[in-house]
Amino acid sequence: MDRIIKIFLLSIGHLMIDLSGIYLINVQYNDYDFSLIVFYFLVYNLIAFGLQPFVGYYADIKNKYFLYVILGLLLPAIGLLLMDFGIVAIIISTIGNAIYHVGGGVISVNMYPDKAAPAGIFVAPGAIGVFLGVYLANKSMSYTPIFIAISLILIILIYYKFKDSEIENKYKKISDNFALIVGLILLVIGIRGFLGSILLFTWVNTLTYQILLVSSIFLGKFFGGILGDRFGFKETGIFGLIASAPLLLLGYSIPILGLIGALFFNFTMAITLFLIIDNLGRFKGFAFGLTTLTLVITFLPKSFGFSIEIGFLYYAVIILLVIIGSYILHRIVILYEINNKRLKE
Repeated sequence: MDRIIKIFLLSIGHLMIDLSGIYLINVQYNDYDFSLIVFYFLVYNLIAFGLQPFVGYYADIKNKYFLYVILGLLLPAIGLLLMDFGIVAIIISTIGNAIYHVGGGVISVNMYPDKAAPAGIFVAPGAIGVFLGVYLANKSMSYTPIFIAISLILIILIYYKFKDSEIENKYKKISDNFALIVGLILLVIGIRGFLGSILLFTWVNTLTYQILLVSSIFLGKFFGGILGDRFGFKETGIFGLIASAPLLLLGYSIPILGLIGALFFNFTMAITLFLIIDNLGRFKGFAFGLTTLTLVITFLPKSFGFSIEIGFLYYAVIILLVIIGSYILHRIVILYEINNKRLKE
């Protein structure tokens, strides 16, 4: 029960840092022209996610995971206090975002070795945080004091729960063919990220459906690792990808199919995150950072306006990438199982 409470607190912390950062940048949009908005958005993503491999490597070497969690919650709160300083506030907040992801993610996974569920449980609330950040920024009321208060309460609770715990980085030996496995995993993550960036739905312009879509993404990430632990990574991940393709295509105009497709599509997130972390030995923070850096790279085309209109090319790209992603995931799990068998011999 104690571990469940700890992961719950870390997950809520993840929600709060994403909420605070997105709220911070969105609440300033009304004061800036479009070019500056794009610039700030790129700065936020490049620092928050692109920086993670580097801060993750340092955390792995120095065992700074718990410090990262505390500072990661504190810095976005400071960023909100300094909101009037524009880009300075955003940079402070995004550094906090980067280090919290690494610290909280590794601590969560370490509490349940050999399980993918904690990775999904920790990451999933971020989708809710991003949505709430955008939604609340468009309200006339200022939520800054509330967010700061919640962040400080979380810092106190997390410190209280973890202060007597030994934050140990539990890991296996790095696998012999880790480079191949890591490369394939990043390729699957890149495929998933790119597909997510080009998906089209005609019904997401209403608040109700936006909430339902975010809920589907959250549930897919949350339960992907749990189902993977229960039924197998290969079975859950490949089923999620293959089953999602027709649902996402038909979901272009049929909301219920698109929502179910989004849920299935996100099953692979926790599985691929766990597999890359488990294959890089002590360098779990670095591994976590590689996944976010990959997602940033795959979302860059959309950030610069790239899209594919509905039609043959749209259908072909989605189906082809799902097939390729499923095959690569199949190969990854086989290699992973072979390595685990060797380690036990």
